[in-house]
Amino acid sequence: MYSLHYFIKAAVLFGFAMYIVHLVKTENILFYIAPRMIDYVKWSAVAFYAIAVYQVYLAIRAFLGSAAACDCDHDHTPSSSLLKNTVIYGLFFFPLLLGFLLPDSSMGSSLAAKKGMNLSSSANVKKDPAAAVPAAPSPASPAPSGSSPAAPGPGASGQAAPAPAQTPPPASSQPPAPDGSSGGIAAPSASGNLDDMFPSDKFTEHYAKYAKQLYKGSIIPVKEDLYIETLTTVDLYLDQFIGKKIEMTGFVYRQESMKDNQFVVGRFSIQCCSADASPFGVLVEYDRAKNFADDSWVTVTGSIQKTRFNDMDIMMIKVEKVVKAEPAKAQYVYPNPDFGS
Repeated sequence: MYSLHYFIKAAVLFGFAMYIVHLVKTENILFYIAPRMIDYVKWSAVAFYAIAVYQVYLAIRAFLGSAAACDCDHDHTPSSSLLKNTVIYGLFFFPLLLGFLLPDSSMGSSLAAKKGMNLSSSANVKKDPAAAVPAAPSPASPAPSGSSPAAPGPGASGQAAPAPAQTPPPASSQPPAPDGSSGGIAAPSASGNLDDMFPSDKFTEHYAKYAKQLYKGSIIPVKEDLYIETLTTVDLYLDQFIGKKIEMTGFVYRQESMKDNQFVVGRFSIQCCSADASPFGVLVEYDRAKNFADDSWVTVTGSIQKTRFNDMDIMMIKVEKVVKAEPAKAQYVYPNPDFGS
């Protein structure tokens, strides 16, 4: 009796250790946890192996009838009920079996719909109520015709927070946007001081510094290691970036309230593991949007615009070029711990 239970426990522990090794070797572990957590999981596999070996040792001793007696005054005799033992051990064997049998796949549109696609990264940035900086005007292009506002889904879907207080550049220095609207690329003030364009408080100073770097470039690349930071920066200072060119890669996501020529290019952001995953993305407008299926990966290049979606002002990319892309090796994006340092 004792020997059998020890062998079963050893099998469970060996199974979990082998599953971790399998995920690490195939690199599919990135579907479940952030890269910074991989070393900890590897060490847990070593611990599972060590405990499993000890369980085998106890099983052999019990089989030979030399199991050590316990002096803790408690009865450790395993239950003789087959049903009870099956249920208890099944709680460990069943998820282990699913792990080996089911394919490892990344999260996509179906989960994004349940969590709610976040179309306003800056909504998560704190604002300093004591910051006394004049607010900039926020002209928005009219809402797409034929679209009907819908209540935002969970996870702040389409919830755009107001940009931080900003000092507007002279109107005369703003060339018209590509669509003919009055919102062009904001130019530096007469003094050429970018600080006037990108004011900040104690919560946004890092974003303001990064915004000045992005503004100087001819195109804004949304890189893997700065995905959330780049989208948040552009969203915080959206009026200043209107008309600037941007390039980003992600999976295609749609929801019912979108028009036929619209979709979202999105990615899942992970802090620690897949349990805390949050989808972030940018609305895209493209005449041939139907050519791209949900969950297909694309690289989008276009100009930054502002539009209204679900009664909120959000960033939109007016597409100039869309090409199919291979899913990234690490399909999720992660907060950059060095941002602002």
